[in-house]
Amino acid sequence: MKLTRQPHSVGVVLDRYRGLTAEQVLWRLRYSSFVSVPKRYMYFEVPKAACTSMKQLLHRLEGAPPIKLFSPGLRESRRDMFVHARENMPLPSLVDLDDRLQREVLESPDFLRMIVVRNPYTRLASAWRNKVILCEPGYDRVYLAVRGRLPETGRKRPVSFAEFVEYVSGEDLTSCDSHWSPQTVHAFMAALDFNLVGKTENMQDLLSRFARHLGMAETLVLPESNASIVAAFSPYDAELAARVYALYKPDFETLGYRQDDWQAGREPAVSSREQELLDEIVERNLVVSGLYDKLQSISVELGALRSEVRKIKRFHLLSFANALLTTGERMRAVTARVRSSLELSKSSRHIR
Repeated sequence: MKLTRQPHSVGVVLDRYRGLTAEQVLWRLRYSSFVSVPKRYMYFEVPKAACTSMKQLLHRLEGAPPIKLFSPGLRESRRDMFVHARENMPLPSLVDLDDRLQREVLESPDFLRMIVVRNPYTRLASAWRNKVILCEPGYDRVYLAVRGRLPETGRKRPVSFAEFVEYVSGEDLTSCDSHWSPQTVHAFMAALDFNLVGKTENMQDLLSRFARHLGMAETLVLPESNASIVAAFSPYDAELAARVYALYKPDFETLGYRQDDWQAGREPAVSSREQELLDEIVERNLVVSGLYDKLQSISVELGALRSEVRKIKRFHLLSFANALLTTGERMRAVTARVRSSLELSKSSRHIR
C-alpha cells in the first residue's frame, strides 16, 4: 500500500531503521501494536514470546466479544489461535490514532509501553517445534524449501532443528517470518521507548506491574495456550548454539540473555507411538493447509467473477443507454419531420 500521509510513529521508526520502507513499518505497527488510550497502555506483540496468552488476556480485560473464526490472510489449525486476527482485538493500533495521540503514547511518562521478549535460543526452538515440525498451515513451505517436496504419506521425516537453522541462516532476518525475526528488529526497539520489558522466563513481574498500572488489586493470570505437542527438549549442541548466537547476537546483547543459556537439557528419544501421533498431526495440517489454498483459489475466482458481472452490468446499462439515446434521436427526427410537415401544410393553406 502507498502512503498518502506518513503517520508520526512511522517517521519515528524510519529515523532509526533506514533500511525499511514506510509501508513495511506501517504494516508492522498496524498488526503488532495494541493501544488503550483510556487505560494508558500499549502492548507490542512479539511472536513466540507469550503473544497468544497476552492477546487472550487483553481480549478478556477489554470485554471483547467471542472470537470470530477465520480471517482473510490468517491460517490457523486451532480455534483459540484466531485471537491473532486483528478484528478480534478491540484495541486500536498505534497508527490508527491521530498524530497527537501517537506522540502521547510514545512519549508520555505515564503511558505504559510494554513488550514481552524471550531467550532467543528457546524462541527459535519453539518456532521450529510449533510451526515447522508439525507443518502448520502456511509453514509446509519450510519443509518444501528444505526437502524440495512435501512430506510423503505414512511415516514422516521432520525437518531437523539443524536443517531449520540452516534455512533461517539463508533468510534476510530484517524481513523474514516474524516467528523467527530478531525481537529487537521486529519491535523496533531502538525507536520505541518501551518502559516495561517483560521476559517469558519471569512473566509474573510484568503481570504485577501491569496490574498496578491498571489499579487492580487482584493478580493477573495468563491463560495457558499454544503449548507444543513436541516435548520441550533442548535441540542444541555447541555448534548449533554458536550459529544461533551469531544470527541473533543483537537480541542477546540488548535483551540481557547469556550466550551459554542453551545448555539446559538434552533431546530425548521419541517413542514410536509419539512419532505416529506427530505423523497424524502433520497429515491433518497438510490437509488443512490444502483447504486454505483451495479457499483462497475460490476467493480469487469469485473476485474475478464479480468483476466480470460488474462489467456485464455496466455493458448492459450502456447498451440500454445507447438504445435510449438512439430511440430519442429517432423520436426527435420523427418530431422534426412531423413539425416540418405541419408547417408545410400551414403554408399551403395560406397560399390557397
